[in-house]
Amino acid sequence: MRPSLNPPLLLSPALFAININDLKASKFGCHLNGVYYGCLVYADDILLLSHSVQTMQYMLDMCDSYAIDYDVKFNCEKSAALRIWPRHC
Repeated sequence: MRPSLNPPLLLSPALFAININDLKASKFGCHLNGVYYGCLVYADDILLLSHSVQTMQYMLDMCDSYAIDYDVKFNCEKSAALRIWPRHC
């Protein structure tokens, strides 16, 4: 007997890829020598890189919109933010 797969599980990699493509197409995030590095992906993990807090917020809003549209839950306990630069007052 073969194990059955839940259809939403089969669809989730494709939906995840759509979100990543939307982030890449937005061109928000970091570029180095003309190469886009704003959204790096490994399996189901996403690393967002941005040159400003405002751009990072926009990218996070895109992820949030995707999560609402496709009923995806991001694990906040595994999420972190790191700022490497002095704050401007």
